[in-house]
Amino acid sequence: MSSRSPQSSAGLLATYRAVIERTSRWRHFAWYWGDAIAIDGMLAVPASLTAEPRALVVRQLQRWCDLAPDNFDDPLAPGLGIAHLVREGALPDRALDRFLASVDRLPALPCGLPALEPHRMAFRFGFCIDALYHLPPALAAVGVQRGQPERIEAAVEMMCRGLDVLECPTGWSQWYDDTVERNNGIAWSRGIGWALLGLVDLLTELDETQSDRIADLEDRAARMLERLAGTQNPDGNWSAVLDDELAAAETSTAAFFVAAADDPRTRRFWTAPSQVLRSAEGAVLESCGPTGLVSGVSSDILPSWEIAGYREFTCEPSPWAQGAALRSLAVLHAGSGAGA
Repeated sequence: MSSRSPQSSAGLLATYRAVIERTSRWRHFAWYWGDAIAIDGMLAVPASLTAEPRALVVRQLQRWCDLAPDNFDDPLAPGLGIAHLVREGALPDRALDRFLASVDRLPALPCGLPALEPHRMAFRFGFCIDALYHLPPALAAVGVQRGQPERIEAAVEMMCRGLDVLECPTGWSQWYDDTVERNNGIAWSRGIGWALLGLVDLLTELDETQSDRIADLEDRAARMLERLAGTQNPDGNWSAVLDDELAAAETSTAAFFVAAADDPRTRRFWTAPSQVLRSAEGAVLESCGPTGLVSGVSSDILPSWEIAGYREFTCEPSPWAQGAALRSLAVLHAGSGAGA
């Protein structure tokens, strides 16, 4: 672990193992917002530590591919993880084909972005910031693997267009409604974390020959990181709504910040203030209980024009809570020099 971290390497390893074990209790067969974060977190566990998370993910994805009925929730499958596992030969091509078919059949909004859940009332006519974690990195990975530059361009365009329509005076909002052509103006920190890590994942999938827009993507990521770095609470967490004194703290934002800021791809263009990063790392470890259950993470937040539901929320165990923690613990473990 880096010298910044407030916990010993042994303590970090024990926490990491506990969160891995607890996350394995989420068994996926159909998909919802944030499930991909848990899958990606499990796939980020190094084989030198344990091979079981990867094996568990492969079994679940194989079962989904073979047995789950096709439905409009399939675009929320962990497309990036599926693409990587297909590339490695752990999953058959048809798993990736299924994911791509589900994405390609999504209806397009007038703004050009996809409506990820057209069958659910709350999401029928707009674009949610969470989608920027789910889709662009996966489409870019497919484009690279299959030699389809149009997929790469679509991924970059979705990320840039999504961030543009969601930007608001205090950051990036959760929801853009195309029926009224505006976003809800609520800078929801958990959603900003999702989008930020999706942007870092997208950059990781690209190389200098595949997009002439990398500098723009890096600038966008740096702006998001700077915005978060300037709004951290004294305890290392972030308010659920940026610049809102009435908002409760949301612990997963710290996990997303650590995972993004400490990623090797990010360090090529941005350096986190040491105190901010150290405090965020401490907040992540504090949120991971002794049984590996991550606390302080908001439960399902549906799009709304009212700020009250973003300020005060229920917290409950969730795959996105576990996944965000796992993604941050992966970078902390990589930097610790700790073994298995």
